[in-house]
Amino acid sequence: MSLTILSSCFGDKKSIIGSDLGDTSFVNKNFKGNAMNFADVEDVCALLNQEKVASLYNVPASYIVTVGKGKFVQNEQVKTCLVRVKLDDTEWNFLTGMVTLFKEVKASEDQGGISEAVGQGENWEEAWSLKKSMSKTGKWIPNVGKAALYTSAKRKLEIKFEGYSLEIVAPGAPFNNKEKAKNRDFEKITLAMAKDLGFLK
Repeated sequence: MSLTILSSCFGDKKSIIGSDLGDTSFVNKNFKGNAMNFADVEDVCALLNQEKVASLYNVPASYIVTVGKGKFVQNEQVKTCLVRVKLDDTEWNFLTGMVTLFKEVKASEDQGGISEAVGQGENWEEAWSLKKSMSKTGKWIPNVGKAALYTSAKRKLEIKFEGYSLEIVAPGAPFNNKEKAKNRDFEKITLAMAKDLGFLK
């Protein structure tokens, strides 16, 4: 399917003309199944190893703070964990990230097709292809899940699994110039977090 779209060039968005939405070459044909299912996760934060996250940022494990079950809405469709990486002993100097699971929505339950439009429905491939086409900094990560898209402008890794998708936003502070000067490899960080959380085999 070919689609002509003129979208905003602000932020990470770019204009696309004649994008081929029939291209599914990014889908991992060698996907071997989930290491963890959506129903297996009760509290996303409970999966996070503070020492491993701390090692990615070279800070003490005590500097890793999570906010999850009981603070964020956890329901049958979405499970979330806020991750903060403190940079010192003060309360205000920290980096913020997020780990979220989105359960795949069946077409028969997707009123208005909203879930499918954002890539969380049964027929997700077209939406993911469009998402990549509209991003200036998006790139496919091969051989990860059923498909994996990393968007550097958002420090965000999205991985499609059977029945759900995982979204990891690496802890960061885009307006902190001192932090930006460190040029952290957020792609590497998000992939390491996905593995350490137990989602990748």
